Amino acid sequence: MTQTQVTDNLMFVAALQQLMRFLTAGSMTEQEYAQVKKELERRLRPTILTQQ
Repeated sequence: MTQTQVTDNLMFVAALQQLMRFLTAGSMTEQEYAQVKKELERRLRPTILTQQ
């Protein structure tokens, strides 16, 4: 795994954790969560396996 891939994976995981906080706090809907997660996957192209 390259340094860029490691960085992208770490950023992706951190962003998902923040999204989950927003979702559980009621600041974001399920639909918004799914849309933002899809955009993050597109931009960062994580190489780790994510839970669907």
